Amino acid sequence: MVFYDNLYVSPRIRKPRQIKKDLLRGKGHLSIYVLLLAKGPEGRPQLEIMHCANLQTQYYRVHEPFIVGIAEGKADAVDMVDALTTESFNMTGQWNAAEYLASRAGFEG
Repeated sequence: MVFYDNLYVSPRIRKPRQIKKDLLRGKGHLSIYVLLLAKGPEGRPQLEIMHCANLQTQYYRVHEPFIVGIAEGKADAVDMVDALTTESFNMTGQWNAAEYLASRAGFEG
């Protein structure tokens, strides 16, 4: 599991360092969702929202996830994607938050 250096953290998250440690140890949280960059169709980056429990599946043990954000609840995660999309547009003139984050983070999938 790799965390983006400039990890986006929901304002409702009180102890982001502890949550990161817990996720790395395989400990789950009922209300924590993560935003991750993944390689999508045609090799292009895509931004995904998932519950942190999904990180414990066999797939993510083999394919290391690249986490760009942590949120308290699904609605909070959706709000975070909205904010990232707006940031992407303001910085690049494009609405593609996944490509914006991938270029900033050096993500290659």
